[in-house]
Amino acid sequence: MAKKEKGTEPRERIMRAAKKEFSERGFSGARMSGIAKGAGVNKALIHYYFKDKETLYVEVMRRVFWGSESEEEFPMFLGKFDLSPSQRLYVIIYIMTNIFLRATDPDIMRIFFWEMAEGTRYLDSMTQEYSLPRQRILNEVIQEGIRTGEFETDYPLFAALNIGTFISFYTVHKQLYKGKPLFRELYGNASDQDVFQFVLESVFKSLRPKNKKFEIPKLPDELKNKIDDIIAVLIEKKDEGVTEGIIRQVETILND
Repeated sequence: MAKKEKGTEPRERIMRAAKKEFSERGFSGARMSGIAKGAGVNKALIHYYFKDKETLYVEVMRRVFWGSESEEEFPMFLGKFDLSPSQRLYVIIYIMTNIFLRATDPDIMRIFFWEMAEGTRYLDSMTQEYSLPRQRILNEVIQEGIRTGEFETDYPLFAALNIGTFISFYTVHKQLYKGKPLFRELYGNASDQDVFQFVLESVFKSLRPKNKKFEIPKLPDELKNKIDDIIAVLIEKKDEGVTEGIIRQVETILND
C-alpha cells in the first residue's frame, strides 16, 4: 500500500491517486484497486466517498474546470473597474494564456487525450456545462466592442473561437514534445511570453477597425496585480485541480 501523504485528507488522496490512474490508463483501463493502492486506502473507503468509478472520474474531470460561485464572482469583480471591451478582452487572453501554458496539469492533458480516444463521453458534458458559458462571455465582449466601434469583424463567433485555438494547440504540443528536438523545430526558442504576445497582437490586429491605429490596451495596476496573484495560486496548485480550498483563496483575492 502506498505511503500516506502527511496532513492530506483521505478524500484528497483518493482524488490525486485517481487522477494519476486515469491519466495512465484512461477511464476504461483504470482500476479501483490501483487507485486504492496509490491513495494508501482500501477500496471500501473509496466507495464511502464515491459511489463508483464513474462518479469518481466525473469528479476528477470537474476539477479541470472553473466551478463554484467563483465563476460568477469574477465578472462581478471586473465590474468594479471601468473597463472597455478591449480591456476586458485583454484580461481574458491574459488569463487563458497563463492558465493554459503555466497552470495546466500534465495528468489532466493525458486524461483529455484518453477522452478523445475513448469517445469524449464525459468531456462533452463538461464542455457543455462549463466551457460553453465562458465562450459566450468571450463572444459577448467582442460583440460589445463591435457596437462601441472598438472592434470590426464580420465573423465575431469565429474570432471568439480563434482566441483559444492557438493557445490550446501550443499547449498540447508543449505537453507532448517539450524537451524533445521536435518541439524546438516547431517553435524555436519561443517562450510562453512570446506565445501570449503573439496571440494578443494577432487578436487585436484582426479586430481593429480599418480607420483606427493599432494599439494594445492597458489595464489598471490594481486589476493586473490581482490577476497575477490569482494566476500564481493556480500555478502553485496546478497538480491539485480546482479544489474548494483554491476557490476560497481566489475569492479572497477578488474581494480583498
